[in-house]
Parts: sequence; structure tokens; C-alpha cells
Amino acid sequence: MTENDNLTYDVPRFLSFIELAYLFEAAKLADTELAKKITDTDLVDKRDLIGNINATRQSLLRSVFISSYAVLEQHFDEITHMERERQKIMLAPSDLKDHGITRSLKYSKKVLGKELNENTSHWKELKFLQEVRNHLVHYGSGFDDSIEHEKRYVKFKNSDYVTLRPSICFSLEQIAKIFELYQICIDDFNK
Repeated sequence: MTENDNLTYDVPRFLSFIELAYLFEAAKLADTELAKKITDTDLVDKRDLIGNINATRQSLLRSVFISSYAVLEQHFDEITHMERERQKIMLAPSDLKDHGITRSLKYSKKVLGKELNENTSHWKELKFLQEVRNHLVHYGSGFDDSIEHEKRYVKFKNSDYVTLRPSICFSLEQIAKIFELYQICIDDFNK
């Protein structure tokens, strides 16, 4: 392997949403390879193999979802920082008590004077995905018997963005739909 084989380019933070395309392409390639493993086996009883491959697939797709949400947060954060510097504003986003996308939205509206309508369907859907992301990061893909988790299960069950089996699962089509939503939010945020 030559030195050039290890060459890696980084995308500037304000263009980090480009990484969503890389994530999706990687997920598609991995999904194709995992599906191929099922069809290429000579086993008569493929249940264990299929179960393991599906567990691997879901682990990968959950990771893609969590990573993609982080990419979106970074993009919004960097855009607010760039606009803050452009306007020479002293108050930093980190001076607000909120975190992540909520902080970027609040800072953009209250400090930078952007007009963002968070009552539109795309921002509401993004807040829903934030709840999915937070659940995955803090509790994993399953649900316990608490009232909070029961309510969340019902809410998630009625979504086109996730599938419950009974744990949180994604399909490539759902990841594509999530990425389309991200792009709508990015376009709205960057106006």
C-alpha cells in the first residue's frame, strides 16, 4: 500500500452535510454485501445467519442515523458561528443554555435575527428525529416498561422514519427519507 492509498480529505464543517452522501453510499454498499451473504450460503436452515445479518444491518443503520444527526448538528453549529463572526456579535452560541440543533435554531432566531418557523412540518419532524436519536444514544434501541418509554414506543410506532421490531430499526429507504428531511431543513436554515 502506498502513502496515497491512505490519503483522506476532510470536508469543511460548513459543508459537513456533504458527508451525508458518503454515509448513505457506505450504508448501501454494506447492505448489498450483507444481502449477498444470505444468498451465497449453502445452509439449509438460514434462520441464525439471517438473524445475525439483520442484527448487523440494524447496528450499522442505527450508527448511520446517529452519525448523520451529528453531521447535521455540526452543520447548523458552524453556520451560526460563521454568521456570528460575519456580524461581529459578542454573544456566542455556547452562551445559551441549550445544546445541539435547538441551540443553533434559538441563536439564529434570537441573536442573528433569522426568520425560522419551527412550526412547519419539517422542523417538527426533525424534533421527532432528535427524540429518536436521544433514545438510541441514552437507552439503546429497546424500550423498558416505564410510562415514558411506553409513550415513546407508541409515538415511534406511528412514524414513517423508523420501524419497531420491537426495537428501533431502519431500512435504507427510511434513511434516505431522513436525509431528504435533513436537506429540507438545511435549505431552510441557510436562507
